[in-house]
Amino acid sequence: MRIPGLRSVAALAASIATAALLSGAAAAQPVAISTLPPGAINNVQAQAVAKVVQENSPLQMRIVTFNSPAAIMGAAQNKQADFAFTSNDEAGTAIRGTEEHEGKPMSDLRVAASIFPFKVGVAVRKDSGINSIADLKGKRMATGWQGFKQGIPLFNALLATEGLSLDDAEAVPATNLLRAADDFKAGKTDAFMFAVGAPKVAEIDSAVGGIKFLPLDDSAEAQARMGAVRPEYHVAEQKPLPHLVGVDGPTNLMEYYIVLLTNKDVPDDVVYETVKALYNNKDGLVAGHPSFNAFTAEGMADKQPGMEFHPGAIKFFKEAGIWKD
Repeated sequence: MRIPGLRSVAALAASIATAALLSGAAAAQPVAISTLPPGAINNVQAQAVAKVVQENSPLQMRIVTFNSPAAIMGAAQNKQADFAFTSNDEAGTAIRGTEEHEGKPMSDLRVAASIFPFKVGVAVRKDSGINSIADLKGKRMATGWQGFKQGIPLFNALLATEGLSLDDAEAVPATNLLRAADDFKAGKTDAFMFAVGAPKVAEIDSAVGGIKFLPLDDSAEAQARMGAVRPEYHVAEQKPLPHLVGVDGPTNLMEYYIVLLTNKDVPDDVVYETVKALYNNKDGLVAGHPSFNAFTAEGMADKQPGMEFHPGAIKFFKEAGIWKD
């Protein structure tokens, strides 16, 4: 029997390694995560999540976009997407079947992970002479929000800190968040609502010569009025950071949570591998967007009011020692 030489053995080993690598690539499982379109901060954040999952798990995660939180969550509820990247207030109304989801609860949604607290505010031109939420009474503001129903409670919660609502505004119909921001840029409105740190905010700041976020009253009375709109909303301070356009000093803004949702029928191992990749790779998330500095591995298991976690997530959180029964 002829014994192969060292060169033949090396070639055989290389072939085996290549075959194994190709087999692993072929076996990579495609999954989808739904979020808002480009321009929204959620889109950038979801891209960071997808990149980390792809680089640190057997999954290939792609982004699918929709114009409203209802459609984002509907994609996960109807199994058009495996995950949905959205806010806990929208998840709460969808799962409870309240407001626009009245009588149609998305009862198959489960939490895969709590991601981090998230801040939103009302911004105006720096030279507008508008310095407080109270100054917005009678000003031109986006209303209607046909394609982004979340816009109504968001804006009303912000205005509620001074006892106002969209009924106190000069109405300018808007379909969604990005269109309302473009209307402000075009001079059609006096204020716009957006997430702090979003690419769109930087775009508008440059286009209009500077914007500023209005500070919110954080008194107990103001907090109560905001929470009455949706219980997930509360006032929290935001310190200035280089990437936060419009936040020139410590500023009270509205805070709630971003969550990663999934469907109850998504396989446990898919959810397990997804949350494991996020848990172990904060640096990769922060590289995708600085907002992930607020992300903590332990916080992934933070409970959300009235929402169940997926069993695959619970399995990993228990192994990691962060699950609290």
